[in-house]
Amino acid sequence: MKQLKTFLLLLAFSYGLMLYLALLQTAPGQQLQFHADAPVWLTLQAVFSLWLSRKLDAVFWAKDAAASLLQRYSQSFGLSLLIFVGLMTGLQLVIDTAISQPLALQQYLRVSLMYLLVHSLIAGADLLWQALKRQQQQQLELLQAQQHNQQFKLQLLQQQLDPHFLFNNLNVLSVLIHKSPDQAEQFLDHFADIYRYQLQQGSKTLVSLADERTFAEHYMALLAQRFPASFQLKICIESEQQTNYQLVPCCLQLLLENAVKHNSASAEQPLFIQIELQQNQLIVRHLLRPKAFAQPGTGTGLTNLSERCLALLGKPITVIQNDEFIVKVPLQHSV
Repeated sequence: MKQLKTFLLLLAFSYGLMLYLALLQTAPGQQLQFHADAPVWLTLQAVFSLWLSRKLDAVFWAKDAAASLLQRYSQSFGLSLLIFVGLMTGLQLVIDTAISQPLALQQYLRVSLMYLLVHSLIAGADLLWQALKRQQQQQLELLQAQQHNQQFKLQLLQQQLDPHFLFNNLNVLSVLIHKSPDQAEQFLDHFADIYRYQLQQGSKTLVSLADERTFAEHYMALLAQRFPASFQLKICIESEQQTNYQLVPCCLQLLLENAVKHNSASAEQPLFIQIELQQNQLIVRHLLRPKAFAQPGTGTGLTNLSERCLALLGKPITVIQNDEFIVKVPLQHSV
């Protein structure tokens, strides 16, 4: 329906333009020289002009999303103009040669100027409109990202004051103080590092992968005291790769919490959690072993994480659930 509406608008534009040109070329008292089929051919040329400019614009958009709107408009319009005028003028030359029409340079200059005018009015205006729409979309996405960031800060504060997390770890700390002061001191260091990380990174939009890895190791150290040998973390990331990527803060905390909350594990049958890099994505995977009497999850945490990634990185997370539970988190190259 939208394509039909566009075609009808181009047809109406072509009839109006050809009628205007015919009026300009007709002297007073002479008969109007207007060919009814001319606007149809002009409409087909306008459709091709519009299609060509939009295709090139889509290619430039996919190739270099970081380019400014002005750069992308100049590239799309300039290249589509050269191709359109060249093809249409060349086609006119072939037709004139086939029917043995005399070839005059001045005539083809006028033809080229006419096609340049057509492309400028049709494709130029359309590309400008598309650029303005994309600018509005970018402003909207930026506003949404800021709103998601504010929501995340509130959620992060709630996590910091989570009574269950505090209660469980303070109980472990209390036991360790009487049982092994050295282990208690080490446990307290990890506990403090987790809250320090949350306070420091809560105001940031993105954090380095190295910082998230360190946080995950501190978090697993706390779990090792509560569930000895039940959860094992394997990180398959080279040290030099860690500084090359950024991601949304505290995403590993959510994914590790989900693994512990929803899966059964013991020292005899530990749950192995693996973190690796694949194609600019952080992959977190583990076997799916649902607890027998666990309450069903709401999926709110993963939904919020996906929305934050979409708003800040342009891509949501990917969740794959079969024998394994796999989450793919988008990453961004560090500047």
